[in-house]
Amino acid sequence: MKKQPIPYVGSGAYCYSNSTAMLLASIGEIISPNLIEPLTGVGLGATLEKSGLLFFSHSNLSPDLGIGNALDILGFSYQSKFNQTKSKFPIEELKRALVNGPAILGPLDMGYLTYNPNHKFLKGVDHFVLAYDINADGIFLHDPAGFPCVRLSIKDLKNAWTADSISYRQGYYRYITSIKRIADRDEKDIYRATLKFFKQIYKQEKNVSILNGAEAILHFVKEIKKGEISEAQKNHLIFFAFPLGAKRALDFSIFFSFGDKTLSELKYQQAIFFGEVQVAAMDNNLSTLTTVLNELAENERNIEKMVMELKIK
Repeated sequence: MKKQPIPYVGSGAYCYSNSTAMLLASIGEIISPNLIEPLTGVGLGATLEKSGLLFFSHSNLSPDLGIGNALDILGFSYQSKFNQTKSKFPIEELKRALVNGPAILGPLDMGYLTYNPNHKFLKGVDHFVLAYDINADGIFLHDPAGFPCVRLSIKDLKNAWTADSISYRQGYYRYITSIKRIADRDEKDIYRATLKFFKQIYKQEKNVSILNGAEAILHFVKEIKKGEISEAQKNHLIFFAFPLGAKRALDFSIFFSFGDKTLSELKYQQAIFFGEVQVAAMDNNLSTLTTVLNELAENERNIEKMVMELKIK
């Protein structure tokens, strides 16, 4: 008898899903980040960026856009706003919006979130928070990285929200607010709409300037074998990409268990692989690390193939 995935409860880099859950809770809608995360679609695929960092997400889907997709699937309307130029800092606009309810801000650059004791070491790291009030002293935030009810100066907000160092940023000062339920969706509706969305993600023309999917993972394995992995690349994997990948894969596995046992099992196996490469990387066991990464590549290839072949009624 195969073991069923046990949901993981604890800390994890789910900033945009946690912020979305808080935004929904502000209108009495209690929806778990463990469901919101798969609905964003961000945890599908893999990407090897020009910087050399390996991400286990699709190159054409950023978290800020993923939030909107999740809200659409769940049956909510919302306002998503941003500016084309960074010279137009929308602080007065944001003040007016916060009178009527909270707003998700992001992406932000964590290097300017000065209430975080580690902010000096987080320059260029993307993040999302929930803003709920503002006055002359600053903006008040629930930061899902473990900092509720914190205040950030307007100066630091502008620097963080400009997000010049965030590669996927589209426009400036993006925020999501004015959440409202407009449709009731049951589990079948949500599952069917999400599968259609997943197929669209994989059908999108991939960014040919970077490596995607299984090929991205396999190329990274070649670099490891040649001894060309930097300390920054390793730290990115062990502090962020591997543990986040495991948590995401578990949540995807539980989501797929509603309608497709094979996909659920593939995502559960992916979570196990992420746990194994985390340990191998910490032990500096390059043989195990490359072996399991090869298995992860094959796993990702199988997931993509299965999603593309799904018959959705």
